[in-house]
Amino acid sequence: MATVTFSETLPLNPTAGYAQRIGLSLGTLFISMIEAIEAYKLRRQTRIALYNCSDAVLEDIGLSRGDIEGIVSKL
Repeated sequence: MATVTFSETLPLNPTAGYAQRIGLSLGTLFISMIEAIEAYKLRRQTRIALYNCSDAVLEDIGLSRGDIEGIVSKL
């Protein structure tokens, strides 16, 4: 009967694991920054569009000028 032994091998460069984790962290940070910028742009565009509406139009959609910041902050 043959026996099989398993041995764990370490990477040739022990810092490779650290570099990979740092790269993943930086990638995640970059994506988070892009998402934050996109969210800011959406809030800004929405705020501008609502402030450019007349009071009659805002009333038609059930808003007042005082509601705009509350609506935009929820985006």
